[in-house]
Amino acid sequence: MNFATLIWGALKRHKAQTLFTFLSVVVAFVLFSVLAAVRQGTSEMSIASAGRLNTLSAVFPGAPMPLSYYDKIMSVPGVVAADYFNGFPGHFRDPKNAVHVIVTQARDYLKVYPEYQLPAAQREAWFADRQGVIIGPTMAKRMGWKVGDTVPIESKLPHKDGSTTWYFHVDGIYKADLPATFQSLFLGHYQYVQEGIGGTLPDQVNTYSIRVGDPRDVTQVSDAIDKLFANASIQTLTEPETAEAVDYARQFGNVTAMVIYVGIAVFFSLLFIIGNSLIESVQERTAEFAMFRALGFKRLRLSLLVIQETLLPVVAGGIAGLILGFEAVRLLTPGASNILQTFGMGWNSVAAGLILSVLFGLLVSLIPVQWVTRLRVADALRKA
Repeated sequence: MNFATLIWGALKRHKAQTLFTFLSVVVAFVLFSVLAAVRQGTSEMSIASAGRLNTLSAVFPGAPMPLSYYDKIMSVPGVVAADYFNGFPGHFRDPKNAVHVIVTQARDYLKVYPEYQLPAAQREAWFADRQGVIIGPTMAKRMGWKVGDTVPIESKLPHKDGSTTWYFHVDGIYKADLPATFQSLFLGHYQYVQEGIGGTLPDQVNTYSIRVGDPRDVTQVSDAIDKLFANASIQTLTEPETAEAVDYARQFGNVTAMVIYVGIAVFFSLLFIIGNSLIESVQERTAEFAMFRALGFKRLRLSLLVIQETLLPVVAGGIAGLILGFEAVRLLTPGASNILQTFGMGWNSVAAGLILSVLFGLLVSLIPVQWVTRLRVADALRKA
């Protein structure tokens, strides 16, 4: 009789209890996945965005600001690079294939956002091509685009000749070690759109992004920028890139602390539930374990049997929970990324979840293992 037969028999003995244990682990690790994504949305964003500022209209976020603010922002001590953005919604062939066109200054963009990596040839091609765009790998895969393609984007923004079709050349596909939200950008040239509309709209932008030489100076620099436009017709609000999302999230408390405390509470509750269930299961099988001892099974072998009985539902539940959690995070990303731009579940979280499931399985088996190793065969058989 091998271990697999004994373990399977033990799990089938109380099917409802085994199923409840399995589902408890699944639910816990789905929650773990979502919490890990939230934590990544705050901590990784801080790392990626250290030393970056966003300048928006103080009237309301997204309101237009004059392009003339750019030179004044660049004159502020501590600013090493700045860029500006505008954009418009569109689609590729079918309205279901939505594309949000972001237009910017190409050279400045890569100075402000060094995380975006391009081969030198693609980078120079983008710089030189007014109709050029760079796109994220996720968008390239979803749309079936490759470098060298010319893509028509339908939009409600008309050209000066009345056409609503904008043609762009895919000059590059960038790489960025960032979550899924950043893998689907469509980045073109501001001047191409301005020329296309024939100057029918004033030179305005929605956002300025600024890179500060020393991240410790972000508060000083942001204050200096806003003072420049304190008496202007359109005043500004400049904040660290992370502040908009993190401040919103922190309305509910410290996000990192929340993740830690909730995670500890959930997993210790899980530990108690599973541990209690396993203890009861082992105690109900007192006569069975005593018989194994009488037949010559060593304490070590019985301990390994109990450990494996524990690990199977816990690790299996952990894997199932991480798979479902990964899918849940994917479904939540479009909405959550509006608040936490780097919301997502990385492979580090998956690995941590797997290690955690094994550790929990081992930890909850300690009491049952101790009980089995101290079992007195004669007393157990007499009681049976």
